[in-house]
Amino acid sequence: MFMSRRSRYLLMKIAIFMAVFIAVVRLFLVQIIDHRKYVDAASEMRVSKYSLLAKRGEVYMMDGENATTPVIMNERTWLIFVDPSYVNDKDKVQAQLSNILGNQMITTWDKVWSDMKSGYVEIAKHVNYETVTKVREANLRGVGQKETSRRVYPAGQLGAQILGFVNAEGVGTGLEGSLNDRLAGKNGMLKTITDVHDIPLSIGDDNIEIPAQDGENIVLTVDENIQRKIEKILKTRMENNRAITAASAIVMNPNNGKVMAMANYPSYNPETYYKEKDASLFINRVTESPYEPASVCKTFTYAAAINEGVLRPNDTYYNAGYTYVEDRRMQNALTNKALGQISFRTALDYSFNTGSIEALRRLGGGSITKDARRKLYSYLTDHFGLGKRTGVEIYDAPGVIISPEEDEGNAVRYANMTFGQGMNLTMLQVAAGFSSLVNGGDYYTPTVIAGVMKNKSFYKDDDKGPVRQTITKGTSEEMRSMLEEVRANEVPRSGDKAGYKIGIKTGTSETYDASGKYTSDATIASVIGYGRKNTNGSLPEYVIMVRLDGSSLLWGSLDAVPVFTEISNYLLEYLRIEPIK
Repeated sequence: MFMSRRSRYLLMKIAIFMAVFIAVVRLFLVQIIDHRKYVDAASEMRVSKYSLLAKRGEVYMMDGENATTPVIMNERTWLIFVDPSYVNDKDKVQAQLSNILGNQMITTWDKVWSDMKSGYVEIAKHVNYETVTKVREANLRGVGQKETSRRVYPAGQLGAQILGFVNAEGVGTGLEGSLNDRLAGKNGMLKTITDVHDIPLSIGDDNIEIPAQDGENIVLTVDENIQRKIEKILKTRMENNRAITAASAIVMNPNNGKVMAMANYPSYNPETYYKEKDASLFINRVTESPYEPASVCKTFTYAAAINEGVLRPNDTYYNAGYTYVEDRRMQNALTNKALGQISFRTALDYSFNTGSIEALRRLGGGSITKDARRKLYSYLTDHFGLGKRTGVEIYDAPGVIISPEEDEGNAVRYANMTFGQGMNLTMLQVAAGFSSLVNGGDYYTPTVIAGVMKNKSFYKDDDKGPVRQTITKGTSEEMRSMLEEVRANEVPRSGDKAGYKIGIKTGTSETYDASGKYTSDATIASVIGYGRKNTNGSLPEYVIMVRLDGSSLLWGSLDAVPVFTEISNYLLEYLRIEPIK
C-alpha cells in the first residue's frame, strides 16, 4: 500500500524535526552541560608542563679565614634522546648520532629501535656543549636534547669521605647524602600555552610559573690546607709501613667544636666512585667506624674520679703489675715497671691498666660496685657523649657502651672499659669528649658546617655555645697537667717544637681473631692530644686524634705518635701560634 503525498510530507517534517531536536540537545550538552569538560580537553591539547630544574648547591672548604676553595661544583651537561615514533629515517639518525656520540652512547641501537611506538629513549647522558651543538646542527627529526648537570670535584680525592656522592638512584654518602635536603633544592614548574610546534607562548591566563628553588651553597669548617697536609701524611706513613692497612685522623678546634680536618687513607675520587670495587673506601672511618680506642679512654676514667673528688693525681696506690677483678687477672702491658706504691700520675705515664681500674674502685668506695659502674657510665655517656651520635651534620654511628643495668654491664666489663676495651666508640665521639676534658669542661657539638655562600659572599653561621659542662675547670686543669707530663716523659723524645705545651695519650687495642677472641697479632694504634701556648691558663688551640689499623702488631706510642707529632708541628706553624720560652 502506497503512502499518500500528504503522509510522506508529514513523515519528512517529523524526521527533520527530530534531527533538529537531536542537534539542539547535542549542542546544549556540549555548550552548557559538558562545557568545562571540553574546554579542559582543548586546554590540555594547548597547554604543556615544563619542569624547571633546581640547581644543586655547591660545596666549599675554608682557606684560612676565607671560603674560597670549591670542592663540589656543577657542570652544565645535556641528555640526548630519540623518539622512534617521530623518526622518518632510521639509517640517517643512527649513522650521524653514532659518529657524533661515539662511546658516549649508553644503549644500543637495537634497543632504540625495538619499539617504534616508544616516545622517549635516552641514548647519551652528561654530554658537553660541543657535543650537543653538533647534535643540534645535524637537525635530525625525532632527536632531542635536555639540559642537565653533573657533579664535579675540582680537588679530586680531597676530603672524599666527608663529601661523598649521590648515585643515579639518588642514594648518597657523606655530605651529599646527609645534607641532600639542603643541597638538592626544589624543582619548579612552568605550565604554559604552546603553539602547534609546542613552543611556549608568553600570553594566556592559563600560564603558571613556580620558580625553582636552588640548593644551598654550603661552606665547610674544614680547612683545605690542613686537610691536604694530613692526607699526605697518612698516605706517606702507609707507603712506608706495610703493616698499616688503614689510617685516619681528625683535627678539631676544642673551643667551638669545629672540625678543621677529617682524613682517611686509602681514599677514592668521588667523581668516579662507580669505578671503585671496594665499597669500604666510601666509609668515613672517623665518624662511621666504631672501635675499641683502648688506653686513650683512661683520660675519661681519671677525669671522672678526679671530678667526683675521690682521687687526686698525686694520690698513690700499690701497683703489683696486675690486679684481680672477680676471677679475672688483669695486668699491665709493662708488668715489671714501677712496681710498688706509685702515684696515679705515674700510672698514666706508663699507661698502667691497674691505675685506671683502681680509679674505678675509688668511685665505689674501694670496690667496683654497681654505684661505681653507674657513675662511670654517666660520665662516659651523659657527660662526654661517648657511645652516642654526636649531632654532627654528616653520617655518624652511635657506637656501644653497655649499661650497668644490663647483665653484661658487670664489674669485669667495666674494669676493661676503664682502659677502653669492651666498648665501641667513633673517633669523633672520643675527640669531642676529649676536647671538653682539656678546654675547661665545655662540651661543644661537633660541626663541619661553617656557613653558606650567597652571591659569591660567605655568610658565617653564628657560633653555637657549649651544650653542657662535663667536668669542672679545676679537673680540666688537672687533666692537662697529667697529659703534658705523659708527653714530657715519653721515650724516645717527642720531637715537638720548642715553646709550647703538648699533651697526649696513646692507646693500643687488640682486635678479634676468627674465633671471636682478642688477639695482639693485629692491633689498632691510636693517639689523642693537643697543643697550646706555653703560658699558665692557656687553652688548647687544637685537638688531634690518629688511628692506624694494622695487619700485624702496631703500637700507639711507636706508630701513631709520630703521625701526631708531624700534624701538631704543622698546625703550630699554620695556625701561627706564637712560641713562648
